[in-house]
Amino acid sequence: MWLSFSAQAAHTGQDSILLKIDKRNQTLLGTQGDKTKTLKEELTQVFEKKGLVLSDSLWQNIRKTIQSNTDLDSSVNVRIGNSQVKIAIIRSDRYLLGQQSIAARNKPMDRIIEIGTNKKEVIDIGLNGIHVKDGKEEVHVDWNGVRVKESNGEETRVYWGPDSLKAKQKKENANFFSRDGMNLYLGLNGLSGEVPQINTTIYPMNYLQTDTELKPFSSRYVSLEFSESLTLVKGKKSAFRLGLGISFDWYNFMFDHNRLVQKANQGAIFQPKFDAQGKDIAFSKNKLTVSYINIPFMPHVVFTKNSGVQMIGLGGYVGYRIDSWTKSIEEKTENLNRVSSNFNLNQFRYGLRAEFAFKKLPSLFFNYDLSPLFEKNSSPNIAGFSFGIILL
Repeated sequence: MWLSFSAQAAHTGQDSILLKIDKRNQTLLGTQGDKTKTLKEELTQVFEKKGLVLSDSLWQNIRKTIQSNTDLDSSVNVRIGNSQVKIAIIRSDRYLLGQQSIAARNKPMDRIIEIGTNKKEVIDIGLNGIHVKDGKEEVHVDWNGVRVKESNGEETRVYWGPDSLKAKQKKENANFFSRDGMNLYLGLNGLSGEVPQINTTIYPMNYLQTDTELKPFSSRYVSLEFSESLTLVKGKKSAFRLGLGISFDWYNFMFDHNRLVQKANQGAIFQPKFDAQGKDIAFSKNKLTVSYINIPFMPHVVFTKNSGVQMIGLGGYVGYRIDSWTKSIEEKTENLNRVSSNFNLNQFRYGLRAEFAFKKLPSLFFNYDLSPLFEKNSSPNIAGFSFGIILL
């Protein structure tokens, strides 16, 4: 039990000193002394600061009063020189609760006091509010309002202040599906479009029809999104919301051939790599990775959490390329080669997105880029797409 200390001096011809002692814990209230000190040592220190001496007879009188079995508050009064000293032996919990609530208002503690007035009733005062529990009944008062819990389990809440509307909206929206917060998109990606038709006898050719072929389960798409939604229209079983946020996306195009993406004057071209004998080198891994920062905007309809379909969204995104590189591993020697370049890639990216959420099933997404992967009016004219599941 933590309680308060007060000491005062009144100058009306003589000094009047008031000290308070916690009878239960036998500590001097209000001090911030060393916990290893005894009560006698604490009193001696306070007396010395006042220019007084704690005599053995006075200490024995104080100790006898503390050890008495009475449940009432008591005191020891003594005159020492020109000073009138009163030592209060505090026992009443309710009286001390009132003293503590005044003295501890400015203390930087989450939990200021907890007092058990009897076996059933507990009073807890802290920065989070006042909580009173009497058996199965509870009352909690904080900055948002009052919450009363009856013995039969029923609760009544009364809100006040600016937080009342937020609390009401939060309670009303809790029954609907939400895509707010952090979302992790994991899936596969592909390429749409065709490489240019070029008929030439030059070897190696800049483009082949097979240059856009990918290993389907190795070409992965990853995106980390942070989003918030604004409710525009709301009904009893559904609501229409607008989702906004920021995301970081990674395209990993894993090619199913032995030709590397390279930068050229006419755009991006595909070329093989030759060994010392002039033969094409086979790759166990050959990929192009492009990362973007995006701003997604997702109008979507959400339904109650009991619905089979919980969310349907159709929106889009705009983004900017932040990095790109190729990575290849030779099949025979396992030599790794990594090249960072812009590869004449389009700096800006925009497209359409669809999302679907179902009860007890992973959410699904589909992205389709409307912007070409490489710079406009350059070759090849292809675009990326991705699909998969939404986690988190």
